[in-house]
Amino acid sequence: MLRQVVEAKRQLKYTAIRAGLTAIAALHLHKLLPSSAKNGLIFTLHHVRPDSGQAFSPNAILSITPEFLEATIQTVLQAGMVPVHVHELPELLKHNPENKRLVCFTLDDGYRNNAEYAAPIFLKYNIPFTIYITAGFAEHDRILWWETVEHLLRMHECLEFDFGAGPEILTLKTTAQKQSAFARFAYYVDENDEDIAVGKITSLAQQCGFDPLQLTADLIMDRQSLAQLHETAGELVHFGAHSLTHLNLSHISGQRAKEEIEGSAKWLVDNLGEVPKSFSFPYGWKSAVCERDCVLVQEAGFPIGVTTQPGMLEAEKLTRAYDLPRVSLNGYFQKQRYVKALISGIAFR
Repeated sequence: MLRQVVEAKRQLKYTAIRAGLTAIAALHLHKLLPSSAKNGLIFTLHHVRPDSGQAFSPNAILSITPEFLEATIQTVLQAGMVPVHVHELPELLKHNPENKRLVCFTLDDGYRNNAEYAAPIFLKYNIPFTIYITAGFAEHDRILWWETVEHLLRMHECLEFDFGAGPEILTLKTTAQKQSAFARFAYYVDENDEDIAVGKITSLAQQCGFDPLQLTADLIMDRQSLAQLHETAGELVHFGAHSLTHLNLSHISGQRAKEEIEGSAKWLVDNLGEVPKSFSFPYGWKSAVCERDCVLVQEAGFPIGVTTQPGMLEAEKLTRAYDLPRVSLNGYFQKQRYVKALISGIAFR
């Protein structure tokens, strides 16, 4: 019953957000509160690919269509925003006498569809973009647990798993049951030792005859693919760091966090000859970004660190640029009226 209440609240939240964004756009509130737009924003993306049409799609929040991406680029250009690389922000906002509004496009994790669908659109419009690479994903030796769980729940009507209180049977005959189960797995990973939790999900997949590392290989660009993208896109693409294994850094020791941050930078240098100029915190929400790790990002030589906490860019805050906000291009909000509302900044006041 509790899980049903949580799911109902989630749906109400999205409904309220849609209504709020629609109102901002329809009432042209950006004209009444122009200062809300601040100095622009950084967009977060993950997957860019055609709509799967799946009824059960718990990771839909992480996926937008190529058509929506192109329309969004047109919207920000029509609004007079200037596309730039994330790592250019401190210098550009320091010397911005015309008070131009800047926009950055960033993509987390390094999905193959970023090269197949997103890159051609960025190249068409000459838009700089940053892809944040998790070394373990690119090496195909770390599973994407959220993608693995989605696959298992979609393929099965019944699974057995131990969330900590002993093995239990998950009934998965309806979309609602699958959504509820996905939420439980997400909570389980967040509330426990992530290495152990991911290991148990890996074991579950293997018991079901499914190879989760093959799923990683299917979805994530390897070194060769990344090098090919760099050759195609040239200076328009930059590869930033996104840790070694995509752990919630605030949940691990300082030494392990240091290794995750510094190791991801070293991987990019060793494998792509790319010195990363920004770092993206895995997950990036408030409980996944702490002061200790912001200091570690700074000490590792990154001039910029980005989160997934929503907000607009403010020039005066770029003296500390290790936990910058980003605004999600969200799979649940693929309408240009929502984009217009987001770039107005009013939603974050």
